[in-house]
Amino acid sequence: MHRIVIRPRIQIPVLVAIFAVWTLLGVTYFTSGDVLAERDSFGIVLGCLLVTSGMAGIWRALRLGVVIGGEGVRVRGFDSRDQVTPWSAIQSVDCVQIDVRRGLPLYAPVLCLGDDAMPLSAFGSYSRQDAERKVEQLRSLKASAARS
Repeated sequence: MHRIVIRPRIQIPVLVAIFAVWTLLGVTYFTSGDVLAERDSFGIVLGCLLVTSGMAGIWRALRLGVVIGGEGVRVRGFDSRDQVTPWSAIQSVDCVQIDVRRGLPLYAPVLCLGDDAMPLSAFGSYSRQDAERKVEQLRSLKASAARS
């Protein structure tokens, strides 16, 4: 089975832009030369912290998404570690309304893991038919992973 990577279309560019501005803010501490010339340790530490955290934020934003592969489903979040769910732990895949945004219901596949459920919000859609199509794709991928 080959890997399938699904990424959020709006969230990634917004986060990259925010953290790029954050990184540039840190770089501006060093461009005037006063911080380095005066050996202002607070400014040097602050600039390094802003640049480092901005670059880490860009890297985390670019990794966002859901990876579906032979081992299972991996959810890459921005503020948490990757959450890997093996195919053997997934009992079923259902289509459920997970949220209401701007008065419209948001549907997404939900992985049923026994007593627990894990919604895949990256697959979210305002169209129930679109969400059902994604659920069917996940079910077929689960079935093909079980055969191999």
